[in-house]
Amino acid sequence: MSSPAMRPTVQVAVPGSGRAAARPARPVLDVADLPDVVFGVRDIMWWGTLGFAVIEGFTLAICAVSYVYLGQNFHSWPPTGTRAPDVLVPSIQVAVMLLSLPFVRWMQKSARRFDARRVRIGLTVATLFSAVVSALRAVELLGSLNVKWDTNAYGSAQWLVVGSHATLLAVQFIEVAGMALIFWLGKAQRKHFSDASDVAFYWYFIVLAWLPLYVLCFLAPHWV
Repeated sequence: MSSPAMRPTVQVAVPGSGRAAARPARPVLDVADLPDVVFGVRDIMWWGTLGFAVIEGFTLAICAVSYVYLGQNFHSWPPTGTRAPDVLVPSIQVAVMLLSLPFVRWMQKSARRFDARRVRIGLTVATLFSAVVSALRAVELLGSLNVKWDTNAYGSAQWLVVGSHATLLAVQFIEVAGMALIFWLGKAQRKHFSDASDVAFYWYFIVLAWLPLYVLCFLAPHWV
């Protein structure tokens, strides 16, 4: 049987004794060559963003299931006497959201290259897209749905689904605009490039999560 490996030792002076004693040396790992900024799955903030998207995704799913469940209790959905929603503004909003994806992707790639100038431009464009989408959502709630939240169960369900997603749009607008200000005011640090990349990741979730809800809330009422 081989003898156990000996741990490295260092000589340390013992106070008041005038002699030195051997102590095991602490292992040291040189991390100087590791990057101080990472992106995607290597970034802990990316996982936080993913967790938030999962939570909000489940919330939207529960809202959608509630909408469908309530519809099973009526012979027609929307109920008799309630107008079906208009589809013009919601369709324009979906087109704007899809149009924003290439620009947001371009901004995300620029952030990964630490290109501050392009990130500033990309965040500015993303802020404008976010503002337009949020404004269109307000028009949807106040006009396109053709029903108030307290009119009947259908109205409550519509406002629940569309309104819940609207809160995410509002949060996204504040986040994108705030990140754009950080870059334009010259206070951006290297870590903020990773944050800008995460903004794009959450924007993808916002857009993809809305597509089935758009079909459910605005197109499906015209099909049944």
